Amino acid sequence: MTIWSQITDRIEKFGSHSVAILFAFLATIALTMAGIVPAIEQTNRDLRSFVFERDASGQVAVVEIDSQSLKAMGSWPWSREAHADLITKLSENGAGQIAFDVDFSSAAEKASDVILADAISNAEAQVILATFLQQISNDGGGYSENLPPEIFQTYGLLGSVNVHPDALGQVSQYNYGTRITDQIRPTLAALLTRSSGQVGKSFLIDQSINLTSIPSFSAIDILNGDVDPIQIRGRNLIIGPTAAELGDRYATPKNGIIPRVYIHALAAETLSAGRDIPTIDGKALLLVTLALAILWWNIVTSSKDNQNRLVLPLLAMLLIVSSWGFFVYSLMEIEIASSIIFIVCLFLTDLVIETSRTTKRERTIDQLTGLPNATAMMDVAAKNMTAEIVVAEIANFAEIESILATEEQAEILQSMSKRLALLASDEQIYRTGRNQLSWFVADGYANRLEEYFDTAATFALSPTQIGSKKMRLKLSLGYHEGPTSNWFQLLSDAAMAAHKAAEMNYRWLKYSNDINQIIDEKLAILSEIDQAIENGQIWVAYQPKLDLSCGEVNAAEALVRWDHPQRGKIPPDRFIPILETEGDIANLTLHVLKITLTNVQQWSKSGLNISCSVNVSAALLGDPKFVSSAIAHVQQSRIDPNQIVFEITETAALGDLDKAKAVLEGIRKIGIKLSIDDYGTGQANLAYMQGFPADEIKIDQSFIKSMARSDVDRVMVSSTIEMAHKMNFKVVAEGVEDADCLALLRQFGCDTAQGWHIGRPVDAIIFEERWETQAQTMTA
Repeated sequence: MTIWSQITDRIEKFGSHSVAILFAFLATIALTMAGIVPAIEQTNRDLRSFVFERDASGQVAVVEIDSQSLKAMGSWPWSREAHADLITKLSENGAGQIAFDVDFSSAAEKASDVILADAISNAEAQVILATFLQQISNDGGGYSENLPPEIFQTYGLLGSVNVHPDALGQVSQYNYGTRITDQIRPTLAALLTRSSGQVGKSFLIDQSINLTSIPSFSAIDILNGDVDPIQIRGRNLIIGPTAAELGDRYATPKNGIIPRVYIHALAAETLSAGRDIPTIDGKALLLVTLALAILWWNIVTSSKDNQNRLVLPLLAMLLIVSSWGFFVYSLMEIEIASSIIFIVCLFLTDLVIETSRTTKRERTIDQLTGLPNATAMMDVAAKNMTAEIVVAEIANFAEIESILATEEQAEILQSMSKRLALLASDEQIYRTGRNQLSWFVADGYANRLEEYFDTAATFALSPTQIGSKKMRLKLSLGYHEGPTSNWFQLLSDAAMAAHKAAEMNYRWLKYSNDINQIIDEKLAILSEIDQAIENGQIWVAYQPKLDLSCGEVNAAEALVRWDHPQRGKIPPDRFIPILETEGDIANLTLHVLKITLTNVQQWSKSGLNISCSVNVSAALLGDPKFVSSAIAHVQQSRIDPNQIVFEITETAALGDLDKAKAVLEGIRKIGIKLSIDDYGTGQANLAYMQGFPADEIKIDQSFIKSMARSDVDRVMVSSTIEMAHKMNFKVVAEGVEDADCLALLRQFGCDTAQGWHIGRPVDAIIFEERWETQAQTMTA
């Protein structure tokens, strides 16, 4: 008999309603502390929103700065004159109020500011300008407010446009106003609807409003006079970016990821309809529900009529319907999640007492994903005493949880389990932990573990598309083999090995009793790297880059390699992450730079003029000693600085963006070119790079490799190339592995291609020979 069955028998034997109610109440408290209440409240609101969906009033409309407008205007940000024209057109057409969700805090020419100020002052409609509250620094140093120039403030109102995601990462609430030191700043929607409320207090945005019913117009249509003035007259207009390439998008409960300007519109509609109603805390309702449950249980235990147990579901339904009714009539928002949790817990407790036949599935199946769990895995292991176990720990699962909803988390885990199933015995994957997938090693791989784990890691390289999001899982693998009489311990040991592998940025580790010695290997890498540099174990390979305009290889990327006398070839992804994590990457980067400068100088003497890029971690930009040394090495070499490109990697590591830009400007000033290496991942996108001192962007290979078969990636690549060129960036595409991919890049107007289809990394001598052969062929 299982432990669960024993517990069920004890509950049945005890038969005390007080124990069942106490258990349900304690479970409610525990689940509340676990953070499940917000998700349930939001689910209730989402369902209510779909049932009572209504059209917007039409009083508020959105003027979209969309892709069509960007293409017509040719650049972003727009000039002050363009916004002035927009105000004039809308005012002439009879707009009620005009609000901007556009940042005007950046400097512009005085004459342009005067033109926009005149348009604001001359407009018959009231103009509202956006203010942005932002954190001064990453160390909690307070906040500052981005304000329009004073000349604009004289004639226009100022409204805060900041929105704040909730615990689920969604924007479901909206503030009346914000306090900045002694300054009170109303929000854009509050100004637009002339609504008042307590500063710092928020209200729930009415998600029942049909987003598609909010009137909208393209900004370029307004400017061209293609919109009937009747469509504008009397309406309050909010102007803001909606083009995907400009960002400013947020997750919302019902409508998914939408532009921020529509969040303001929904909030304004909520205020106009008087739906900014007070919220009643769920604790008092929970106590009432508890009293009703005690009364209900006394009736059930004194009656043999099983239909009495239907009272609990009916009570839950009554709570839901009542909360909906109070909302529909704009009376109040009632938090019912805690009461619903309590009712559900009590209902399930009663169900357990009545029968234990349904517990087998709950015992062996992971509820989130539907995958077999650790218990199911151990049941199988007990029948095979020589099984080998692999545990894959998803090292970045915390990030995934913060970005994806629960259902999306399940989808991404299921997707990964389907990939890994090819490596598993009976093609079965088990979810054995919050961030762990496990399986038994398929036959035939016991003597080919290195190849086996390389294959498993490769499966994780390709991003997984979840809705509009693209996620890449970072897997670290742990391995342990039987026989044993304690399979749970074996699984635990394999999980420990996976966790240690994640900590050390290793692809995989095999468990052993002295696994701590493996940690010493990390320390050995840190201690041996300097000696490896001195002894010539570190060398540089060069991967060619193809200029698509002329069909010639005229550039290369320098890639570090380590040939260890005892450990053999150590892959870069084995030692570089360790050095970056420990802040010891500067010396290696300078060494690679010096080798590259020497080789480029030698090639130049041979008449081969070629540029070469060197990877520089963004974290090093905050190290003045490194920056000055790198610049000095380039200046002391006998080559044109324009032949050297610094590829800035991991831009998410940039702390103070303004300081980083200043450093990059200094590097660029001496002639060194700058490339942003991780475009499309992390923070790197065109909105983030506005005003960034760079010469080129490098589109991440995850988009390039899949664009031939993915419409989404193909559109993303083509639009990125188009917009980058308008911002005066060259574009490099990495990960080109076939002719079809190369043909698409030519069609899109990409500048440079890099990948195995162009050429694999080789040492300097071989690279020079191949380059000379190309040059001779071109001149023949």
